Amino acid sequence: MQLIQKMIVKNILPVILSVLFVLAVLPGFTVSAEDNDIKIHMKTEGLESPPDITANAAVILNTETGNIVYEKNSQRLVYPASTVKIMTAILVLENVSDLSAKIIISRYVADNIAGNRLDPKISEGEIFTVEDLLNAMLLQGANEAALALAEFVSGTVSDFVAEMNKKAVELGCVNTVFTNPTGMHSEDMHTTASDMAKIAFYASKIQKFMDITDSTKYTVSETNKEREERPLLNRNHFISKAQQTQYYYEYASGINYGSTQEAGYCLTTIAEQTGLYYLCVLMGATSTVIPDTGSERLNCFSDAKSLLEWAFSIYSYKTVISAKDKSCSVEVKLSANRDNITLIPDEDRTALLPQNIDMEKEITTEREIYEEDLIAPIDKGQVLGKLTAFYNGEAVGTVNLISTADVERSNILYILDQIKGVVSGSWFRASVIIFIIIFAFYVVINLLRKNKKEQKRFY
Repeated sequence: MQLIQKMIVKNILPVILSVLFVLAVLPGFTVSAEDNDIKIHMKTEGLESPPDITANAAVILNTETGNIVYEKNSQRLVYPASTVKIMTAILVLENVSDLSAKIIISRYVADNIAGNRLDPKISEGEIFTVEDLLNAMLLQGANEAALALAEFVSGTVSDFVAEMNKKAVELGCVNTVFTNPTGMHSEDMHTTASDMAKIAFYASKIQKFMDITDSTKYTVSETNKEREERPLLNRNHFISKAQQTQYYYEYASGINYGSTQEAGYCLTTIAEQTGLYYLCVLMGATSTVIPDTGSERLNCFSDAKSLLEWAFSIYSYKTVISAKDKSCSVEVKLSANRDNITLIPDEDRTALLPQNIDMEKEITTEREIYEEDLIAPIDKGQVLGKLTAFYNGEAVGTVNLISTADVERSNILYILDQIKGVVSGSWFRASVIIFIIIFAFYVVINLLRKNKKEQKRFY
């Protein structure tokens, strides 16, 4: 038995360790007990756990605070699919002030139509407005519209792509590389759920972008090459029943939905319920074949709905600082009518917190008075400090501390304080010392002169 153990330790164990080491350092392999990196950014003990989702990566972000409350594999590199068009729209809306401006379709655009496109097909020399092409791109995912918009903004598609990458860096996206404005698959183009959340969050603040992506339909008028209107229906089933009804979610609005074989299904949307606003980003979701019918169920919509409903159920806005409850009294110097003054918060402050939080035990506050000594006069409503609320050591709200009354200055106390300041000042002490030295020198000189006169009289 001991001989067998020695053989295992000497011959087999080193081989196993070597294999594990190789797997650990090779790209794409990790020695880990957990494949998915799921993070909840608040204490949720005693509350419902987040649902399992098919998406490869996901982020739930509060749009009012900008704080992430849930993430799954948020830093994992993924293919972006149609979410690329969010960045394309950002650059167009920030660089084109007149959406009625005309765009003439170039030969390059007409010859490079692939994937989703307008119907009837566009042709070289056809004229559209910027707004037509924005709606075609964002509602129907028309790739030729993205190419034409890119050329219109930057002159060439490659120059536009360079601007896309530059903007991504400005938004803090450290793992995103764009190679085209459409989202058509490219092995060199990638992003992360975290980066895409930053891009979508930024886009959500552009009203025109939200107006377009939240609409259910748009009609492209007849053009110089096509005498029929082109009706567009929003393909984002989460916010539109135009093409599918089973995925509609009444609390959702905007932003983008699309897929490629390599990227899977990607959905980005904003939802609001009971005063809570969340941005949901799902990357690489799957589809499921329904038995008997052979049709596919798009899991990105059920993934998003279950995640959002979970977030709505466990978080709520709670008052962490109340102007009625958080007052304090501080000493005031040189006052004619009072020794102390009451400071109160200038407003209430709320924070997004778990439903089961113990407010008295888990919320702490810290007061800061800007001046070490408060000296009259002080005006009512004057900002004299700040009050910060903390949850788990993290600041969740800050308000100004203001005076509740006017405090007049005592002229007598002020004059005495000025005299005290003069007397205790270093320059005053130096002057006294210099005076004493000069006076002493004067006395010594006079004594020497007097002594000299007496000596002359004696002789």
